[in-house]
Amino acid sequence: MNVAGARENVGSLVVHQSGIQCFNCKEFEHFAKECRKPKRVKDSAYHKEKMLLCKQAEQGVPLQAEQYDWLADTDEDIDEHELEAHYSYMGKIQEVPTADTCTNSEPLE
Repeated sequence: MNVAGARENVGSLVVHQSGIQCFNCKEFEHFAKECRKPKRVKDSAYHKEKMLLCKQAEQGVPLQAEQYDWLADTDEDIDEHELEAHYSYMGKIQEVPTADTCTNSEPLE
């Protein structure tokens, strides 16, 4: 590593990798597509992170190139159980009403 920090010269661009976090193993200094560890298990944390990135992209929040790559990285054959788990997890996440917005005393279903 040189004095300026962890860098790689890519053509004329200088890429700083010290602040980059892998979406697969959560370690720093490499991208998920460069990760040598097995692919990340698609558990609830995986689906939550992917859903939040999708929401940010829909709202026009600028994402990093690695985040776009991770969103685009989908398996060719989507497992039905995985898809059901993703949608059920999305259904469980909802906004919690505040006292200002909720005047109805009936419980939410």
